[in-house]
Amino acid sequence: MKTRFQCIGWLILSYLLVFLVSSNPVYACSTFKLQKGDQLIYAHNLNQGDIGVPGMVFINNRGVFKTGRTWSELTTKDRSNPSSHSWISRYGSVTFNAFGRDLPDGGMNEAGLYIWEMNEDADYPENTGLPKLDQMNWMQYMLDQYSTTEEAILCASEIEVSGWGWHFFVGDAQGNTVAIAFINGKVVVYNNETMPVPGLFNTPYKREMELLKYYKGYGGQYEIDLEDPQVPRYVKTAALMEAYDPSQNVVDYGFHMLEKITVNDVPEWSVIFDVRSADVHFKTRKNPEIKSLSMKQIDFSNLNPVKILNMDAERGGDVSDRFQAYSNETMKEFIRDLVVPILPEDFFTEGGLTIAEYLDRTATHTDRASQAEYQFFKGVWKTSEEIGLTLTLLADQDRVRGTVSNGKDVYDVDHLSMISNNLTFTFRTKGKRLMEARSTILDDGLEMELYTTEEAA
Repeated sequence: MKTRFQCIGWLILSYLLVFLVSSNPVYACSTFKLQKGDQLIYAHNLNQGDIGVPGMVFINNRGVFKTGRTWSELTTKDRSNPSSHSWISRYGSVTFNAFGRDLPDGGMNEAGLYIWEMNEDADYPENTGLPKLDQMNWMQYMLDQYSTTEEAILCASEIEVSGWGWHFFVGDAQGNTVAIAFINGKVVVYNNETMPVPGLFNTPYKREMELLKYYKGYGGQYEIDLEDPQVPRYVKTAALMEAYDPSQNVVDYGFHMLEKITVNDVPEWSVIFDVRSADVHFKTRKNPEIKSLSMKQIDFSNLNPVKILNMDAERGGDVSDRFQAYSNETMKEFIRDLVVPILPEDFFTEGGLTIAEYLDRTATHTDRASQAEYQFFKGVWKTSEEIGLTLTLLADQDRVRGTVSNGKDVYDVDHLSMISNNLTFTFRTKGKRLMEARSTILDDGLEMELYTTEEAA
């Protein structure tokens, strides 16, 4: 019988197996949506064989300029296969990260878009004409820019994603879900009628559906025993979703589901995003008291620093006031003291770096966005005489703000977003008219199209 080891990624596994195969553990990740009536949650388990996977909770802000990264760029001596992609974040988000800032395992943004990874074989398409991003950086990019599963599907084909073997579960505030896989060099999508059970684990989604039909209630003869570890998590999840009574507390039931689909050991992480209340709940194997924070109470504006909290923080309850400002040094200490000890040295040094160099690369990789030479958008931009506006964009390190002037009045820019050289934003005139600008930054100026609402037209 072929044993499948499942965890955070094949690259990490290739090292972990050398040390852990003697005890024959199983590594697994699980994500699902639970939605009935007005209730909607997204939930995730990370089972990692009881090795003590550390994690950091990040509060990421909107209006922040970012430059993309590939994993080889971060971990090889010559920074091979670098990314040239850049953007300004449209949305704030809460993410759970093990490898550094803007390198999440998963999370949700303030618009309700959720994404998480699960380990599975992947053959990422190669297209030199597309921007390049590491798979973790790609997830952060998606949370920074998009709000719907339709946009997420498009994003999977607009970026050359690279990294180890993962597939991805994405859900939005309306409860739409999609499983995105990279198979035989193509993007493969399951959604709507091709995703009857909104859950993703460590088996190709098509195979999960094939196995479901052998169980009672879904066309088969086998009982669904929630205590039997041989029953696939996909099958258990389908049964648990059917059994949910909306009168029950959805978060409590979500944690109950996560317990029932646990693989062999207590999960390293269990995380629930309650979309309707915008609350985040999480616990870890090391500190199993449930901790919570409200995304509605977070100020995601770039007037605030990016904030972090160790997932293993002691004491349960509301942790909103326990976050601290992000610093490169704190991130470096976290990786050095908690991540490095659980992985073999070769994981960090196989690209020719020393561990000290690896720590410096991953802890400081976002600094590039604060350097003036990369901030091509910064300055004063004049539109055509027909539009007659002047756009001023300023940057305080990586935090971007802007104003628009018609020569007489000055308006603050809102909903600022940029992908490559395409810039969008809104502003309101003195008469409270909503104006939407769609712009392209060119070498010799700014092209802009201006829109307003039908009521104001």
